[in-house]
Amino acid sequence: MSKYAKINSENIVENIILCEDSQIGTQPGVHIKVTNETNEPVQGFEYNLEKNKFTSPQPYESWTLNADTLVWECPDGPKPTDGFYRWNEETLKWETLS
Repeated sequence: MSKYAKINSENIVENIILCEDSQIGTQPGVHIKVTNETNEPVQGFEYNLEKNKFTSPQPYESWTLNADTLVWECPDGPKPTDGFYRWNEETLKWETLS
């Protein structure tokens, strides 16, 4: 059995199914086979046909999608790794959690 993501007309994942490869053609809708190259999708992810990859929804309005890596990036750089932080959309900065 293989894992497939059913996508809608806007390339948004609607459902994930397990199906025999020989039977996927009998399933209604458009299905993309999930592989190591496509990333692991969940409902709400978007499928990028050019890159053959699934991407998560935009986490915050200020974040932009890196066109090469298809990873969301914040305007303040990567999340610091020396403690616990959360993103503050009002200040557009990582803030420390105490």
